[in-house]
Amino acid sequence: MKCPKCGSINDKVIDTRLSKDATVIRRRRECIECGTRFTTYERQEEEKIIVKKKSGITEPFDKSKIVRGIMLASKNRPVSEKQANEIAEDIEKFLIDEGKLLVESLEIGDLVQEKLKEIDVISYIRFKSVYNQFKDLKDFEKTIKEIEKNKKDQ
Repeated sequence: MKCPKCGSINDKVIDTRLSKDATVIRRRRECIECGTRFTTYERQEEEKIIVKKKSGITEPFDKSKIVRGIMLASKNRPVSEKQANEIAEDIEKFLIDEGKLLVESLEIGDLVQEKLKEIDVISYIRFKSVYNQFKDLKDFEKTIKEIEKNKKDQ
């Protein structure tokens, strides 16, 4: 590390401590050149997921967008904000575990739909209608028939 006083990169670690939640390492250092003591912190770098939108632009993955979409689709339905947050967390964890750091927005939408279908069918249909840009009643009828068919198959 570069000394904040003299700019030298020659230092020694005097003390190392782990934070209470074990996510940060605090190190006390002493510059060998001028004797100045300073503190550095180490944190694990988080994996960054990039979302490729339908338009082709890319943007950082944002769990709050998933939660907001679920809550809009679930207005006056039995889906809590806690459940919406859990869905967003599960999707982020799944993408990181699968090593998908560049993901299509359509895939995220499909993952949300699958999770919502398990919790509340009406919220699922509402989400799907917006996300898949339903044009008319036939799109709704097709989705409802798929749901009914799946229930019979189970």
